[in-house]
Amino acid sequence: MSQQANVNSIHAFESLYSAIREYESDARDAITALLLEVRKAVDWIENDRTSYWPRQVRQASEAFSEARNELERRELTTRPEEKPSCYEQKLIVEQAKRRLRFCESRVETVKKWRRVLHHEVLEFESGIGKLSESLETDFPRARATLQRLVTALQKYSDVTLVQQSPSVGKITPIPRRPEK
Repeated sequence: MSQQANVNSIHAFESLYSAIREYESDARDAITALLLEVRKAVDWIENDRTSYWPRQVRQASEAFSEARNELERRELTTRPEEKPSCYEQKLIVEQAKRRLRFCESRVETVKKWRRVLHHEVLEFESGIGKLSESLETDFPRARATLQRLVTALQKYSDVTLVQQSPSVGKITPIPRRPEK
C-alpha cells in the first residue's frame, strides 16, 4: 500500500515547531501567573480577612458597649420629673448594634468562603496539574516527533533535489539510491 505525502513546505513544519515552543512557554508563564493569583487570594482570606473581621467585631463591641453605657448614664442623670429624650444616644446605640451584627456576619462569611476557597483551589490545582503534566511530557514528545519529521523531509528533499544540467539547460531529478 503506497501512500503519498503532499508536502508543499518544510518551512511550515518548522514554523509549527516554533509555534509549539512559544505556546509551551506562554502556557508555563500563564500557569505561574495563575498560581500566584490563587496564592494571593488564599493569603488574603487566610491571613488578612480572618484577622481583620474579628478585630472589627471587638471594636464594634466596644463601641456598642460605650454607646449603651452613655445612654444609660444620660437616662440616670436626669431627674425623674424630666423625661429625657436621649434621641441621639439611642441612634448611636442602634448604629453601633448594626455595625456589630454586620461585623459578626462577616466573620461567618469569611469562615464559609475559606472552606469554599480551599475546595475550589484543590480543583483548580488538579486541572492545572494536568496541563503542567502535558507540558512536561506530551509537548516535548510532540516537538521531538516534529523535529524527526522535519529532518526526514529534509533528507528526502535532498535526495530528490532537482539538478540543472549546465549543457542542455534541462532540469533532471537526481536518482534515488536503490534500497537493499
